[in-house]
Amino acid sequence: MNANPYDILGVKPQASQDEIKNAYRNLAKKLHPDLNPGNKTAETKFKEINAAYELIGTPEMKAKYDRGEINDQQDSPKHGRPEDQPFYYETQSGPAGARGRYSQAFHGMDDDLFSSIFGNRGESRQQNTDELYKMSVSFNDSILGSEKEITLPNGKRLRVKIPAGIETGKKLRFAGQANQTDSTNSAAPGNIYVEIEVAPSPLFTRQGNDIEIEIPISVPEALLGGEIKVPTVDGSILLNIPPLVSSGQKLRVGGKGVKGKGDQLVKLKIVNPNQKTDVLDEEFKNAVELWKKRHPFDPRAGKQ
Repeated sequence: MNANPYDILGVKPQASQDEIKNAYRNLAKKLHPDLNPGNKTAETKFKEINAAYELIGTPEMKAKYDRGEINDQQDSPKHGRPEDQPFYYETQSGPAGARGRYSQAFHGMDDDLFSSIFGNRGESRQQNTDELYKMSVSFNDSILGSEKEITLPNGKRLRVKIPAGIETGKKLRFAGQANQTDSTNSAAPGNIYVEIEVAPSPLFTRQGNDIEIEIPISVPEALLGGEIKVPTVDGSILLNIPPLVSSGQKLRVGGKGVKGKGDQLVKLKIVNPNQKTDVLDEEFKNAVELWKKRHPFDPRAGKQ
């Protein structure tokens, strides 16, 4: 650990022990490997905050560090043999009963603080393993919510309720549903986590709880207004276009975003006819010229 522990925990050297403890607790909850399976960056940072807290987590150790009696190269989990380290961890993909890091408190951390961050994991956590699976869902299902049944590699079927508004990377937890491979193990099985990946939509983009779609309209529709058909995530609707709209203008359709939370934004795009077609006949040109004289308008006024 090359950076000093205050920088790693995000506190000032004059911080109180409560401030140091709270900073560590917040970071540990965010970076714990159980919540970041397979994320090596999070695991590395978790080791760093552990080592940092070990250096300044008690008044005695903090005083020694501040006096220069110990430095940030000492007592780091990156140094020494693995069997000498005071903390362990059980990987989610490891065998049942395997011993790993972070399953018990390390030097300098009291048991109450450890329990408040990670819960009472104990021996049962060391004898079981959690399982992580990935599941792809359609954009529409992520907006409206859905329920699906999946079959796990071991043949077990799992009914997954997809909440409306779920996003890529979110994990659904099924407590005690992991396969218990050791029949002699009397402890409760671990948990199953299903990580969601939302497939992109060819029509919609998401903006918070709202969704947006771009709809082309003709010049007459932009000038005169009219009623057009617009797709939504649960079927098409008729939308009234007011007269004299502009490209880029957005109309809001209430209740057509994330179910129960958001709306749909319809972004208008004025599209001219194909230039190869003979639409600019003399009658049309004369009508436009007459209209221009009666209603002079410069859209660039004040911007030049």
